[in-house]
Amino acid sequence: MPERKAVYAGVFDPPTMAHLEIVEAALRIFDQLTVIVAFNQNKPRAMFSPDERVQLIQDSLGEDLRDRVDVTAYSGLMAPYAESLGACALVRGLRPYADADAEIALALMNEKLAPMLPTVLLFTSSKNMYLSSTFVRETAQLGGMIVPGSVSPAVERALEQRFGHLAAVDHGTAAAGRSPSEPPRLS
Repeated sequence: MPERKAVYAGVFDPPTMAHLEIVEAALRIFDQLTVIVAFNQNKPRAMFSPDERVQLIQDSLGEDLRDRVDVTAYSGLMAPYAESLGACALVRGLRPYADADAEIALALMNEKLAPMLPTVLLFTSSKNMYLSSTFVRETAQLGGMIVPGSVSPAVERALEQRFGHLAAVDHGTAAAGRSPSEPPRLS
């Protein structure tokens, strides 16, 4: 059976733990994954450049994933580009609110651009279900904070360099005797 390769495209500004969870889920289905940092030169400047986002994703991947994941930046139509890379599917993450309509519309448009390339919609676990780059970016920009467990250590360092020393939101984790990345215990 030939190797199954998929493409996971997104803006990833910055990459979050939800994005990394989608990468891991995709690799349970596909042999290889190309993560594409999408950018549009006509849109307002992103917080991180495409090259910085490529590096942040690469630095966030575990050793066990690095030989199965390629990361690159691209500005253009994703479906035809994915076909040119030999992909057999497009991977997208789906959140339970507002994303569904937009993701279905995108999948239908991609189907017109590349009829033989299906879109596979994947969900994260409940702990990352509502996590978004916008949330991480605005929390860092507006409040000078990084919510524990929202980004990898590599992205956390990049945010700290970009915005100076950032404080992690504690929410009583130390007082409860658990690490900041550990979910709260239900009584």
